[in-house]
Amino acid sequence: MRKLSAVILFCFIVLSVHAGSMDTGAKSAMTLRANALLKDDVQQSLSYLTSHIVLASSERERRSILYYTGTLQELLGYYAEAAVSYADAAAINEEDAKGMPKATNEQLYLYAARASLGAGDFVSADKYLDSLPVIYSKETSIIAQKRLYSAWSALCKAEDFNETKGVIANLESFAEDSSMKSVRSTVLFTLWYLTNDKSYADSLKKDYPLSPEVSIINGKNQVMTIPFWYFVPRASAADANPASEAASFKSEAESIKPVSDVPENEISKNEVSKAEEKKSSEVSPAVHSRKKQQTGFFKIKENADKLISRLDSAGFEGYILTETRSDGEIRYLVVVDENESLTMGKKLKAAGFDCYMIEK
Repeated sequence: MRKLSAVILFCFIVLSVHAGSMDTGAKSAMTLRANALLKDDVQQSLSYLTSHIVLASSERERRSILYYTGTLQELLGYYAEAAVSYADAAAINEEDAKGMPKATNEQLYLYAARASLGAGDFVSADKYLDSLPVIYSKETSIIAQKRLYSAWSALCKAEDFNETKGVIANLESFAEDSSMKSVRSTVLFTLWYLTNDKSYADSLKKDYPLSPEVSIINGKNQVMTIPFWYFVPRASAADANPASEAASFKSEAESIKPVSDVPENEISKNEVSKAEEKKSSEVSPAVHSRKKQQTGFFKIKENADKLISRLDSAGFEGYILTETRSDGEIRYLVVVDENESLTMGKKLKAAGFDCYMIEK
């Protein structure tokens, strides 16, 4: 079973570049997938699949094509839609179609939970984690991932770092539990990410030197391609090393520090005042339509304002874009416009702000 961290960081699907024609009549999952792969890009492939699922020749074929559709939706960042596709596939009590990727119902529900967490939707994630196939599974790897995802769901619910301490204690026990071996590298990475504690990074480098988690710690890759990590409160530099705050800010963890809910003790009164002044910087996506570097994604606007203040103090002109979810909740994206030489990302990272390019 694929590890969640690898899915977050390294999902790559190579598509053939050809034009496909519309199909009529019942089709096998293999035929639908083959036709989807003839499209010019992943988005076209996904559109083809979602409009042709009804042509699957049997429930068995439909189950497999729903699973395959979910993987494409997750790749493109359509996490809520991917969760539904995975769950719909899991609800079909049939075997996998011939020649298609294999997944048990337990795995599919876990994928649905993972995708839901990707969107910060812990309510749906908990529902999938509590599905009967997952609850009654005897597979050690399924149980391990359920425990990990349940911990991640609790992290999504936390409003500040203090509320994560119970979860951190659980994760620390997971790291020493032999039954959690299949997800241990992800557990260690989560602990490092939350606490900025270098000992977890050292353990990862020693025990899993070629893992995707280590590539993040070494700064070769980012975790910012999925919103989940933005929802998780992290320790401040002072919490990670009270004896030397300056040293903490120079640590390898801080070198790719993703922005999240910043504790009050990291923000001076002057910065808070500037954040209040910056509220007028919130604009609609229609105002800015070119490339941008996204530096934050928040549930709480106050935390987005604090990041704006930090960016301002570092000499960057950040502003807020809003995104309304299907459930009506608003998320706040903090962005900085890309410059003509496309070097803004490097400048932000050099100043301690993690980011990745988006187009709005």
